Amino acid sequence: MNAAKSIESCSRFDHALCAYIDGELDPDHAVDLESHLVQCPPCFEQVRLLRSLRGSLKRARPSGCPDALRARIAAAMAHEQARGAARDAAQQAEARPRLVHKGYAIALAAAAGVVFIVGVARQRDAAPADTAKANAARAAIDLASSESVEVLLDDLVTQHAQPLPPETTNPEDLPRFDPFVGVPVRRPQFQSIPANFMGARVHTMRDRRAALLQFVVRGNHRVTVYLFNSRAVPVQKAQPILQPRVVRERPVYVGNINGYSVAAAERSGVGYALASDLGDDVSTQLVLAAMQ
Repeated sequence: MNAAKSIESCSRFDHALCAYIDGELDPDHAVDLESHLVQCPPCFEQVRLLRSLRGSLKRARPSGCPDALRARIAAAMAHEQARGAARDAAQQAEARPRLVHKGYAIALAAAAGVVFIVGVARQRDAAPADTAKANAARAAIDLASSESVEVLLDDLVTQHAQPLPPETTNPEDLPRFDPFVGVPVRRPQFQSIPANFMGARVHTMRDRRAALLQFVVRGNHRVTVYLFNSRAVPVQKAQPILQPRVVRERPVYVGNINGYSVAAAERSGVGYALASDLGDDVSTQLVLAAMQ
């Protein structure tokens, strides 16, 4: 690519970089942009720099005021306002005893006491309320993780059944996928199982990305491997779609989806999911070998 074409190509994507980093770019344009980034080191470095800058700004942003503190401040303000009202009422009662009944001042004082008691009760209830919110948040995260695994496995089988052309056939290009996927992307070494590397691409699925690697093993059997961030998409949530096994003291999840054998496992935060037309035992061997 000559310099003029390179500048023209970069200018086409320049306006979309911020939307891409913020996750607001639609999947079709995101795929086109990612294809460009793999081939363009200056744009790739610009994305990395912008993403780092956004991370720094997020870390520098002050945290919000906790709900428990808000409740304590509101209770204290209400208490002080009630005390001021009671004090003013008492002064008026002393100045004009015939016009203001003593019971009015007493009622105001009693109201101040009620406000104070309510404030104290809210403080005591804040901790259980915060615990309930935390439990609800954890439940929502667990549900989202389960749905993410289901989407990933369905997407893996779809891409295996109807493969797209690879972005690169050079395994030395795979480290460029790291910032898009969030984990180190390296070519799996299947050791004693003969495997030919056919190519790879960054694949977008909803709000997640995985590295899609294509192989041919044992002559003519296609194998599709996903590498992904298992902290964002926990492999153990694959149940009950896949059934757990323990092989060589490692948990592996194996099953059949739409007629294809699927196996998944995790190591050091990197998730591996594999689809093939081979049997479950061979798929299990392949996914364990990919993690070595």
